[in-house]
Amino acid sequence: MNQHVNNVKYVGWVMENVPVAVFENYELSSMTLKYRRQCSQFDALQSMCSPTSCTAKLEKEAEVEVNGAGCSYTAGSQTSIPDVAKCVPPHLQFTHLLRLQVDGAEILQGKTQWRLKKSKHLH
Repeated sequence: MNQHVNNVKYVGWVMENVPVAVFENYELSSMTLKYRRQCSQFDALQSMCSPTSCTAKLEKEAEVEVNGAGCSYTAGSQTSIPDVAKCVPPHLQFTHLLRLQVDGAEILQGKTQWRLKKSKHLH
């Protein structure tokens, strides 16, 4: 009635930039949204999503860091390169931003956390 966008619509816009592989392998465990200003149904928005680095422990205490570019690892001299299939962190985190396309004014800042689906856990 007042031509402002409903909060549920913001959630959909935030989620649309999460990579498909995340939805296939992870489940959403938490979402935090900070609303900065309203927007109307006629506003054009930009929706942005960026992965936050996270770390996962693998066999033999190898540490794998996951960032937007892929996986890297550090390990002791006795540890071999980890199996690529095991280069999957148990948790992921993304930061999100919705802003007006016309002037870049922030509409919403957000953070999502994801946990590996039970069927995908490493053994």
